[in-house]
Amino acid sequence: MHNQPLVSIVMNCYNSDTYLREAIDSVFAQTYQNWEIIFWDNQSTDESAAIVKSYQDERIKYFYAPEHTPLGRARNLAIEKVNGTWVAILDCDDIWHREKLEASFKLLDSYADKEDVSLLYSKTAYIDGKGDIFGFYEEHYSGDIHDLLLTQGDFVFISAAIFRTDILNKVGKIDESLHYAEDYDVLLKVTRNRKALCVDAYHTYYRVHQSSLTSTKVYEYDVENFEFLNRYIKEHNLPLKLRIAIFLNNSSRMTASVIKLIAKKDFTHLVKIVKGYWYYLLLSPYYIVRFIGRRIVKMVKYQGTE
Repeated sequence: MHNQPLVSIVMNCYNSDTYLREAIDSVFAQTYQNWEIIFWDNQSTDESAAIVKSYQDERIKYFYAPEHTPLGRARNLAIEKVNGTWVAILDCDDIWHREKLEASFKLLDSYADKEDVSLLYSKTAYIDGKGDIFGFYEEHYSGDIHDLLLTQGDFVFISAAIFRTDILNKVGKIDESLHYAEDYDVLLKVTRNRKALCVDAYHTYYRVHQSSLTSTKVYEYDVENFEFLNRYIKEHNLPLKLRIAIFLNNSSRMTASVIKLIAKKDFTHLVKIVKGYWYYLLLSPYYIVRFIGRRIVKMVKYQGTE
């Protein structure tokens, strides 16, 4: 590579000691070594601080939050400390493939209009609490992905994303008013009128476990996403084609929410979400069939790779 920019890896931590060492080790294992870790400790009370300090490497910048804040605020405070021209966000329970950074910047180096690129990312595999892969998220796109993020849903995992620092600052970083849709919001902001490049390899590993946000906050997570997209339609005066696509995406999300809430036996939130967003259920029979079909196809594909 002709260009090896400094990458600031933001790790926001609050009582994340269970998988923290695995996450940090995956950074140290990178074949691309021009990085720093901005470690923002949101007043953890577990062993997180001891773990990160045990590395004794000057590339790790440890910050202890003066007060405990919501994640969006904590991320913005950490981003204010970065020195790199690119910013990556690595959640403390996720890990990277050792070639993630090198492959990302090799791809950028081969792209003619580098100044148009605001986002680099890689495909994501799902891992369980033991770190074993149990599934793959195959959807990925390069180029003008802003409208695709609206029509196809949020297909970029935050731990897979590497943002250009100047663009991230220009669009206002993380929206602190959001608690569950802030990742979606920032991805839409940085890709509006700009390009994204995706490494066609599974270099990000997203951990799914019982305390995962999307597992514990199904109702809150999906309701905020519904409301966020409805506001986005109004604020940006989106064309009818995009509005229809967003409705279809919300219908799919609503179907999945209902299934998850029934599985969790959370009937209180089930009733609330159906009352508030019943119109998204009109296409549920179709999405239930599609959901089951896709699960079967994924299971067959995964078994074929073993």
